[in-house]
Amino acid sequence: MINKLKFGRVAIVGRPNTGKSTLLNALMNQKVAITSPLPQTTRKSSQVVFRNEKGVIVFTDTPGIINQVEDLMSKNINLEAPKSTARKDVIVCLVDISREKSEEENKVIGLVRKMPSKKILVYNKTDKAIGTKDHLAEYNYLEEEFDKVISISAIKEKNVKGLLNLIFDFLPEKTEKEINSELGVMAEKKGLLMGMGSREYIGEIIREKAYLFLREELPYTINVEVKEVKDKGKLIYIKAVINTNADRYKKMIIGKNGQKIKEIGFNARKELELMSGRKVFLEMTVEIDRHWMERSFNA
Repeated sequence: MINKLKFGRVAIVGRPNTGKSTLLNALMNQKVAITSPLPQTTRKSSQVVFRNEKGVIVFTDTPGIINQVEDLMSKNINLEAPKSTARKDVIVCLVDISREKSEEENKVIGLVRKMPSKKILVYNKTDKAIGTKDHLAEYNYLEEEFDKVISISAIKEKNVKGLLNLIFDFLPEKTEKEINSELGVMAEKKGLLMGMGSREYIGEIIREKAYLFLREELPYTINVEVKEVKDKGKLIYIKAVINTNADRYKKMIIGKNGQKIKEIGFNARKELELMSGRKVFLEMTVEIDRHWMERSFNA
């Protein structure tokens, strides 16, 4: 008898800051996506492959859909979710019930309605939705449009396993050979499988730390390019450039006496060392590049 496992592709969608990347990290039980309190921290859709005894799931983390878009960055980010939801077995629609419903939510629901996939409505941030911050009643009417509904707290990892079980219930069964054929080159690798290269992921970690220390001052005016990664035996050497589009932003990133760039570098290095189990030497510079947005989305 040929052993079969559950297999399918799942997209996580929602407005900015609903906790999509936090949920993905909780589902994977390790950090695979950067997070921050800033809207659209996730700029491009990324894929990871989850495996357990039940089967295999290809998760796609999508950027939040923002209502009013003016700059090139936001326009390109808003195109990511529609592209990433096509041909998915399950759509996980995440809503933050600790915030009032908005027009951004309507855009997300409008996108989800067009999808023929199975749909799960996920009420997130139950840990924060208390008293005047409980807006669950504003979202209840959506339930009839979904195949299943579940309440979770991604950051507290509450009921995340329950969501995972719901997803598996909707997935078809396939043989290991069929699954490997579907995964293609990703099936040849072991461990964590991601839809981005190591340089891109290192750049994401650095960008996350930059957001942490720069806060709301310049979230959309920076990008990180990893120019070089070298294995030098006892340590990993990384050369990275933080791109920004104005001299005043460059000064803010560097900080007084270089304090900001030191904080960003120190915290990025520590996380990279924890993830790799190796010593890391991180060389970072800040450059003015007014065309990094065009390059980033045309790459």
